[in-house]
Amino acid sequence: MGVSERKKREFAQRESDILNCAIELFRTKHPSLVKMDDIAKQLEIGRGTIYLHFKSKDDLMARIQYEDYVRLRKRLEKAFDAQTAIEMSRKAIRAYIDHCLGDRHMYLVARQCGVNLNINNVSEDISQLLTDERTNRLTLLEKIYKQAKQENLINSKGTYPNVAVAWGMIRGAVEVILDGHFQNEIKSEKAYLETIEHVLFYGLFSGNKGET
Repeated sequence: MGVSERKKREFAQRESDILNCAIELFRTKHPSLVKMDDIAKQLEIGRGTIYLHFKSKDDLMARIQYEDYVRLRKRLEKAFDAQTAIEMSRKAIRAYIDHCLGDRHMYLVARQCGVNLNINNVSEDISQLLTDERTNRLTLLEKIYKQAKQENLINSKGTYPNVAVAWGMIRGAVEVILDGHFQNEIKSEKAYLETIEHVLFYGLFSGNKGET
């Protein structure tokens, strides 16, 4: 291995170490309370070394959020193994919930990073990655919507209103679990997941099949 290649690998490894260290610190302390000095001290490197990889803590938090979005998209992509819109939707819902609840600490860290970062202090490269990844996720959701429309299963409200409402309902349902609401009343997460699907597909009230 040449010197140049070795340096590239060392650089990539150090960047990975910085990200992992930040994530571990964010698991126990709110991101706003963690300083770059804390990360440097934990890794026994100079603070300036961190800035070779990330121009600011906002840049670092944006990268954590971006990589979490990529993991989510890869899970959602598996929904397209299904043949029908209903099955694609069910797989996508389960993929999203598995992503959020499978590693709750990682999801919460990524969410806190997204809420607390100042996007104006994020490098253009990372900012563009976030924008592109958002487009990628929307494209996947649009495919499910279009498949449902082709099967005459969807209402006439339009792509984005339907996608936004569905996404908001599912995300809100996940937040109920993460925030501990109804923790004594919801005995089974499996039953809860089935309820999310039923309300999303058929509405809240029995006998209401919704507009087609």
